[in-house]
Amino acid sequence: MNWRIFILAFLIIQANSIDTFAGPPVPFLDDDEPGLNIRFTGDPQTIESGCAQDGVRAGMGDSGGKNHNELLECDNWDFSPDQWGSLGFLSGAFTLVNSPFSDDGAWGCLGNVFDSGNRFQGSACGGAGVRAVTTMKKQPPAILMRGHAMDPDKDWVLRFDFKVEILVGDTYGSDKLFEMAAPDTGDIFQVFGAGDGNSSILNGAPHRYRVSHGPWLDRSESQPFGTIIDRPLEEGTMTVHYKSSSQTLDMWHDDELVLPDFQSLSGSYDVDFLQLGVGAISFENALFDNILLGVLAGDSPIPGDANGDGAIDVADLGIVGAHFNLSEVTFHQGDFNGDGTVDVADLGILGANWAAAQNLSVTSAQSGNDPTVLIPEPAGLLVLAVGPILLRRRRN
Repeated sequence: MNWRIFILAFLIIQANSIDTFAGPPVPFLDDDEPGLNIRFTGDPQTIESGCAQDGVRAGMGDSGGKNHNELLECDNWDFSPDQWGSLGFLSGAFTLVNSPFSDDGAWGCLGNVFDSGNRFQGSACGGAGVRAVTTMKKQPPAILMRGHAMDPDKDWVLRFDFKVEILVGDTYGSDKLFEMAAPDTGDIFQVFGAGDGNSSILNGAPHRYRVSHGPWLDRSESQPFGTIIDRPLEEGTMTVHYKSSSQTLDMWHDDELVLPDFQSLSGSYDVDFLQLGVGAISFENALFDNILLGVLAGDSPIPGDANGDGAIDVADLGIVGAHFNLSEVTFHQGDFNGDGTVDVADLGILGANWAAAQNLSVTSAQSGNDPTVLIPEPAGLLVLAVGPILLRRRRN
């Protein structure tokens, strides 16, 4: 038994020395919960008449061009949700464009329109946008654009990829990047341009946004100004995590937490509605891809996955080490067996599932291991012990 005590002590010391990294949480599409899954697939290089990226667009003033839902008739596109969600589009000259986030395209709007005097006349992005509602798996909503709301007693996560481009000097437009709403009480939050007239150009700098959020203390007053995000939002992945335990929201851009612990405008969190884009728009080009809304992956707990990112790795080990021997803790702080304390038993659960997660999918790791295993095999402990050493060497 001495070797086990030695390795466990070494492991705890190493785990406490690791800088804990808790990246953005991951959404999970549960068969028994509502959600949203939109990929925007097809052939971005299609030459089909009216559907090619350089084709005429009615929304840009071109006679005979396609516009709005006519574009959904393109044979080489598929904008329909995958099993979860229902989708609608606002008027505009959107198309399937090349995506930096996937191999099979993204929803996009391309190009502003200027007259012969180089005066702005309109934008393919002006008024164009994506509207979607959550549904149960393979169950369309009974009422158009009225979804099956997410359960406010459970954590949920929104994730999508985006990219916007702005011409220098563009200052027109009321730029809305995205918003979420509840079915009966209205907006949960909105992400607007932070500049004059809600333009995304703030003091000459592009891609600047503010989040309109609660608490809304007096419903008779105008919408509160909200919080300006202190970094430009030009391209990447947006993640929003609703935390049911505190009834607050976190917003992430890529791996950076840009706005923690903000409240809903309406006081509600049973979201069923998502809107991307729309407004007069200062964007020259915009695209959205890989839209996913589901319950927090950790709400269908994977034993050992403390941060809910779908992997059992050094980050989870660091969380266990940071909370070791603490009481009144949660699953996401390392209490994997639910006894209220992070201890050797939880280390054992992490170790028992670590090795399986290296070679199997998370689903396989979850179904192929007993989460009540208390002491891992020696090989599992050695993997855990060596991991922090390798991480430290890599950093050096």
